[in-house]
Amino acid sequence: MRLGFGSQKSLLRRLNEEAEQLDCVVLPLLEPHPLPLVLGLLGTALGLISVQVEGLPFATELGWLSLALVMAGMLLVAVLQRSGVAWRIDLKDARIEPVGQAGGPAVLKGPGWMLLCVPGTKRRSLALEFRHEDGGRPLRVFQTRGNARPREHQLTSQLADVLARRLGVERAGLSL
Repeated sequence: MRLGFGSQKSLLRRLNEEAEQLDCVVLPLLEPHPLPLVLGLLGTALGLISVQVEGLPFATELGWLSLALVMAGMLLVAVLQRSGVAWRIDLKDARIEPVGQAGGPAVLKGPGWMLLCVPGTKRRSLALEFRHEDGGRPLRVFQTRGNARPREHQLTSQLADVLARRLGVERAGLSL
């Protein structure tokens, strides 16, 4: 679990440096930690119990506690991120494999592979995806946080340029 405050510029700068210099780069998936969801659901359940059960001792206090749990869950969504979930890209062997998630490795050698820089699933986010011309599910290996700043988008685009060049694959999509 790590804190996810502010900009990702320092992370993106480090990833760009590693992609230029090292044979292996680990691109973390910046996902929310499940703890805020658990707190929110627990607070909601506690609140429903405190309202529905007649004559419950300390019902008012339980109501306030449930509100505090829901509010804490909402705050932690913006603060906590899961760690240990990533994609490892071996630039020397042109191989990509998931870390801490389901899926198998993929070999990016041969024609038909491309790295795309596309809009992410979050508002004002940018994502990197590997796709093959034969189709299949794209491999989304990185996505900036929602409402990322323009400099973060530029660094993500630069990372796509470096990875595509080092892997020998076509680079497509947004270029900033």
